[in-house]
Amino acid sequence: METTDSNSIRAKPWLAPNAQAGSYALGMLGLEERKLLYHLTRNTYSGEGAVVELGAFCGASTCCLAAGLRDNPRAAGRCVHSYDSFIASEPYLVDFIRTQFGERIEQGQSFAAIFRRATKQFADLIEVHAGDLLEQTWVAGVPIEILFVDVAKTLALSGKVLIDFFAHLTPHKSIVIHQDFYHPTAFYLPVVMDYLMDHFSIIEAGRDWSVVFRLEKEIPREKLEIASRYKFSFRQQHAALARMMHRVGMPGRDHLRLSNCALIGTTFGDSRFRAALELAIRRAKVEADQVWLDGLAWCGDFQSTRIRTRLYGSPSLMPAPTTADEAYLRSLKIIAAVAERTASLFARNQRVR
Repeated sequence: METTDSNSIRAKPWLAPNAQAGSYALGMLGLEERKLLYHLTRNTYSGEGAVVELGAFCGASTCCLAAGLRDNPRAAGRCVHSYDSFIASEPYLVDFIRTQFGERIEQGQSFAAIFRRATKQFADLIEVHAGDLLEQTWVAGVPIEILFVDVAKTLALSGKVLIDFFAHLTPHKSIVIHQDFYHPTAFYLPVVMDYLMDHFSIIEAGRDWSVVFRLEKEIPREKLEIASRYKFSFRQQHAALARMMHRVGMPGRDHLRLSNCALIGTTFGDSRFRAALELAIRRAKVEADQVWLDGLAWCGDFQSTRIRTRLYGSPSLMPAPTTADEAYLRSLKIIAAVAERTASLFARNQRVR
């Protein structure tokens, strides 16, 4: 079953040479992501369901989504439901606000006033839901047509998104944009989406850090609950990342190599992370790719304890790797060594010829 919006999705208007971004408000979004969000609400959105933004920060994505609604005749009476705690909970948020907005703010303080100023021109197209997402819910029975996810920074938040928001998606209609899909620390996002891929198609494999999915088949509640609990073994997670690498193609395949390194490091520790990173760099085909370069910069400051704390709340709450996990990792190292040796011999033979 195809909807009237399928043609606009296939056309990918966000890729047109003259594609507009809708807004250039200050924020962490890339230009390609801005174009993507604007054109999804401008050209693809039918007006039948809600537009929901989970993670607004200072309003860059909010403005792009709202601009699309403003310019879409089918969106009359609709708004962007924008969720955020509006609290600068991490040092990088404080630094960004200070450098980009010139605002002196301390960690733990609110930046809601900055958001209101940044989104002022679209105020009538935005409904703000301020507060901890873990304490909020979506309106029962109201379908979500476009879901922008930039809040799934922990496993608890990822689970909340799945249970309270994915449950309201509509088959053949709803679009999900995962903004952190290629961020190494969010390796669980491609794992979860691989688990749910019987229900989704990929309509955009990479605009900056974002990947876009369309729901094709209803997801059973039980399956969402399994995904939200994230009890997958290391082997299951590694295999899921490998499948997702194949699905997204290049350059996303190389971006997910760094996610795989983060998975290994989070599970087995910093030394295993560094070994995996060296191998990923040798195997990578991308060069002057900003997502890859930004990912490498993040990897330069990798600390397994910090990531475990972020994902689980405390390093002690993360399940320890099993004997089977250790054996599987050793087998991966052997396979990688054989593959590199084979590739080296092949290259040598080619030079001889």
